[in-house]
Amino acid sequence: MTHPSPWGSKEEVEYPTMAGFQSFYNRDLKGELAALELERPAKLRTFCLCVGAAVSVGITIAFVVMTMTTMEPDILIVVVMAVAGIGYLAYRPLAKLQQDAKVRTMTCLCRFLGLNYHLKPLGVSLTRMGELDLIPTYNERKLEDQIEGDVRGVDFGLYEAKLIKKTRDSKGRTRRKTVFRGLLCEFDFHKDFKGTTIITKDHTKFGNFFAKFGKIGERIKLEDPEFESLFEVYGTDQVESRYLLTPAFMERARDLSEAVGPRNLQLAFDKGRLLLAIKKGDNSFEGGSAFSDLTDITRIEKTIKELTLIYDVVDKLRLELETKV
Repeated sequence: MTHPSPWGSKEEVEYPTMAGFQSFYNRDLKGELAALELERPAKLRTFCLCVGAAVSVGITIAFVVMTMTTMEPDILIVVVMAVAGIGYLAYRPLAKLQQDAKVRTMTCLCRFLGLNYHLKPLGVSLTRMGELDLIPTYNERKLEDQIEGDVRGVDFGLYEAKLIKKTRDSKGRTRRKTVFRGLLCEFDFHKDFKGTTIITKDHTKFGNFFAKFGKIGERIKLEDPEFESLFEVYGTDQVESRYLLTPAFMERARDLSEAVGPRNLQLAFDKGRLLLAIKKGDNSFEGGSAFSDLTDITRIEKTIKELTLIYDVVDKLRLELETKV
């Protein structure tokens, strides 16, 4: 069965085989989600009542403050912060409910597909990703949704990352900026190689001049103008890099880049592995919000679509082929 790619590609992609999933869902997941759904209306009502009461009181206080010119305007800021704080606390039970539904859904789906899932990644280091310039420098990180396993004979590991860079302005105020949100992946690449080849997004001629400083290896010039319009390549061994970046592989890398969005893909061949950083604008594997029915099958379908990225990478790069070219 084929469906449109969840990444917006015009071509069709094959979903993971879901034959027999309906009975698996009815037996292992439907009851758990239904139990959580029974809790949701009460928690939603509590949230709405708390937020409504906080906003009403806040508006009243703000009106009083505005009619009393002797009052400090900072009080209004305190009122807004108090209302926001109450809203945050009131939403926490709903957020916990949503997380429980997500974990049970992801665990069930991954178990059905023969994969392993952890909400909080175990034993993950981003050091090598940073050294290879696949991710930007950061001060804080949030990692979740670790998926590991075997897809068509290809071992892989994947997790979601949100990286934050903290800076201070001239007044000493801390500013936080999200510098990366997306998926970090590692796939087996069974070709025999020992060096490192880095394939980063193209920064234009001016930007590439500065981007090359600090890169591992030297600039690799290739004979594919379309590929070079998307990527810059650096490697520790010119011969090995060209051995890995065959015309067929470069074409497939272009296809994958188009599928996940221009400038959202960076790759590296590193000591027998293929590393990928895929930038996204939103969170993956959430399956909806706590404001909608937790048993709605479209939530499951949305999660399945996002899981097809793993299959998309294997298919588009043909990692399952013994030749690995």
